[in-house]
Amino acid sequence: MESNERSEDKKLTIDRDAQINVVVNSPDSEEDTIDLGRVFHNMKIKARVFAWVLVLCLLVGICTPLLLYQFKKPMLTVSSAVTLKYETPIMVTVKERDSVTGLEIEKSEPARDEDGNIIYEPVHNLTAPDGEELDLNQITSSYVLQQALNGMDLKENVSLAALRSNIAIERVLTDEARQAQEMASQMMTDKNSAAYDQLVKIELEYSPTFVVRLSNGFGEEGSSSKIELDGPELQQLLDRILIAYNDYLVMTYADLKLPADEVSIIDVDHLDLLESLELLRTASDNLYEYCEKKSETIRGYRSYKDGRSLNDWMETIKTGKETAVDYLYSYVYNNSIVRDRESMITNYQFQLRNAQTQLDMVNDNIAATKEILDSYKNDQIYVSMQESDGSKTTKTTTDYYNKLVQQIAAYYEELAKLETTIVDLNDKIASLENNTSSAKATAETIAEVETDLKKTLETCKDIYQGVRDHMTELMNTSFYNQYISHTVPQGKLDNFITANLKKILIGAAVGIVIACGLWFVAALAPEFQRNRKEEKDGKEADDHE
Repeated sequence: MESNERSEDKKLTIDRDAQINVVVNSPDSEEDTIDLGRVFHNMKIKARVFAWVLVLCLLVGICTPLLLYQFKKPMLTVSSAVTLKYETPIMVTVKERDSVTGLEIEKSEPARDEDGNIIYEPVHNLTAPDGEELDLNQITSSYVLQQALNGMDLKENVSLAALRSNIAIERVLTDEARQAQEMASQMMTDKNSAAYDQLVKIELEYSPTFVVRLSNGFGEEGSSSKIELDGPELQQLLDRILIAYNDYLVMTYADLKLPADEVSIIDVDHLDLLESLELLRTASDNLYEYCEKKSETIRGYRSYKDGRSLNDWMETIKTGKETAVDYLYSYVYNNSIVRDRESMITNYQFQLRNAQTQLDMVNDNIAATKEILDSYKNDQIYVSMQESDGSKTTKTTTDYYNKLVQQIAAYYEELAKLETTIVDLNDKIASLENNTSSAKATAETIAEVETDLKKTLETCKDIYQGVRDHMTELMNTSFYNQYISHTVPQGKLDNFITANLKKILIGAAVGIVIACGLWFVAALAPEFQRNRKEEKDGKEADDHE
């Protein structure tokens, strides 16, 4: 009994509909079967035919991306790396306490050395030559683009709007800023609670090098037909745009004016001695200040003609003023040596009235500004919030208040200068009115002073001409007219094979798969036909019985 039950258990099988039988070399089976042996035999028979099918599929897979590339070729893009080449003043934050309001204000001003000269340094970020933030959008301004297009003969006319839309500017972060940004991003990924504080403290500082890209295909956005320039034309156009931008920087920030000739206008024969010396002192101070405003690189440039630098000329101006001009001025002033004493008194009285009138105006401005400041209540707290009208209003009010404080400080500075001028004019008038030696100045003394004055004036003229010639030479060098340097615009389309190598490989792989699939299906088809034929023959035999 147990042996019979075990034998019956062994005969139990899974439902035939739930199984797939693949039988190799079992033609005697009554079940539907696929004989892989015959399939592989069929594949071997059809191997020569499907070798050609494989070659055909490979060719189709390779040629399809190349054909699509010809119909939809990508636009050429050229790029150039731009590096800033000028110096910027070192800006420092100075805290001052206003004498009127008693509030402490902060303002930025250039750092100076012991001699009072502005300290410059090579630009290390995207800062303009005046110390403010550099506006790179000026590269796409109408002025720059029009200057680039002027005189350039293109095969197609390109509008400024189309040209502007095809220009892209890519700023480059400094290594420190990039590392800090990556660190903060990693902290955000790790869900670090201190990540937000880290992000707030990050100051994105950009290096003084950026990349400008110009894409081909000019026309309205979304338009299928676009103007395409040749590769050399596109490179030349980008090169001219950057040259025009360099010219814009030079015209905007470089002091292209030569020093004013304040020496030649001094007429010793028609002006009194003291008047001539006062004008000569002012001219020397202005010429020295003109040289002082130049950067250290400009002041250090040595002329190829005489080997002198602007620093050498500054020392010459300073020495000449102290040893000749100031000495002669003090001698004439202390001894009240004049040609026409009454005329000089009238002249100084006229200057005194003008100074007093200006002083009254400054006092009125100070009183009006103080009245506004006294009525202002600085009890608002500035909170930085995005899209907050309240914060914007508070900021505007605070800026207006700070401008008033700075304005009243400028008024007090002007007030001090006017008061000094008034005291000096009163002393001169009193000296001329009370000092009888001026009336007793002999013709011989006046003649000696005139001779010394003319010699000093000629020396000052030579110094001015030397500075002018030096600056004329300097303005024609790269120190003055090269604010940026840029690489030759690079960018060319790869040949059609290199540009489509990835697509070609994918197409070849797809072709192989399709060819092998067709080969296998063609070899498998006779098996299905054989099964259907056997079923048909079996039904006919049953019908005969």
